Amino acid sequence: MSNLDNKNKNILIENIIVLFLFTVFLVFKSLKTLSRIFSYGFLKKEILTTKSNLGVDIQIKIK
Repeated sequence: MSNLDNKNKNILIENIIVLFLFTVFLVFKSLKTLSRIFSYGFLKKEILTTKSNLGVDIQIKIK
């Protein structure tokens, strides 16, 4: 009976580890995407018009 309990605990721990690694991967990927979005004009403070201080550039990617 204890052998079965140990297997269940091991499966639970393995699932937690996989979930943790998957979460870390998703967070890293989303931070990378956000850094690309904000590096095009929001943080550069590029002025597109002289009447308003807009600093937004949009990049369109076609795949």
